[in-house]
Amino acid sequence: MKKHTIIFLLTLFFAPSFVISAQDEEPPGWDNQMYLGNKVSWGKNKWKFSGELQTRLENNFQKLDNWYLEFVSNHLISEKFEIVPDFRFTIKPTKLEFRPGLGILYKKLNPTFQFVNQVKWQLDLPTEGDVGNAMREVVFLNYHAVPNKVITTLVAGFIYRWWPSWNGFQYIRVGPGVSYVFDEKHILNFSYFVGVENNTKEWLWAGIPMIQLVINISKKDKYTYTPAYYFDF
Repeated sequence: MKKHTIIFLLTLFFAPSFVISAQDEEPPGWDNQMYLGNKVSWGKNKWKFSGELQTRLENNFQKLDNWYLEFVSNHLISEKFEIVPDFRFTIKPTKLEFRPGLGILYKKLNPTFQFVNQVKWQLDLPTEGDVGNAMREVVFLNYHAVPNKVITTLVAGFIYRWWPSWNGFQYIRVGPGVSYVFDEKHILNFSYFVGVENNTKEWLWAGIPMIQLVINISKKDKYTYTPAYYFDF
């Protein structure tokens, strides 16, 4: 398992360089972006729910890319699998977008380590432009560096889109993260992603810090199985 995971992460990390070098073009520029999120979660037994308000900035933090509201429900069907339907409502400068999705999480757990693999399909329904499909594959490696207080994370993943006018890999991202657990109800996540985006004409590099506050409003977590520790990006 560990050998295959390392190979997969290295492949995702170097994939953008291979794609770009295969094109006879000048190297793309660099943009600094930022994701700021506030998330509320709750649940019991085999169900976990969450709602998130997230704002995304681009053009060196000077321009609003979008902000969205997302509702996610996780059905903990077994110790190793979760089924995850979700719905995101996104407001962009030029249009609105509705995005239902359906994912499957595979997780391998022990007291200090989590391996989480997310496979997810989504349908993009904008008020203007093409209706399209997308599939994402993301791997999370979580380590409890300080039990009940600090969780370190390594993330690697991609999004592949197919639209009437274009098919291809749109995003490839990798990065580390750290989460500080204040108490049972408050967690602060900080991650930094490096990735490339295919705008259908060229590949664009970006560095993306993500800051997310998670508030658990359940009186006490009593899940049948341990939920996967992951986030959407």
